[in-house]
Amino acid sequence: MTEVMSLENYVTRFENREGNRLGDIPGLLAITLYKGMQITIHGHSGKFTVAEWRFHHGHPDEKAGLTIVLE
Repeated sequence: MTEVMSLENYVTRFENREGNRLGDIPGLLAITLYKGMQITIHGHSGKFTVAEWRFHHGHPDEKAGLTIVLE
């Protein structure tokens, strides 16, 4: 039997190319992402550009969720 994880167990993470965390939000970000999209993050000056993204399905202790890499 396969167990389905609820969305509350996932996190959307924002990080730079070096893997440094810029921010995160609980759950999965429900917007369409595209390379070159501009994103602003509270607490950081300037705008960031989406470089790539990836999703990991797993347990919360395995950093399950969506990672958005910004430049």
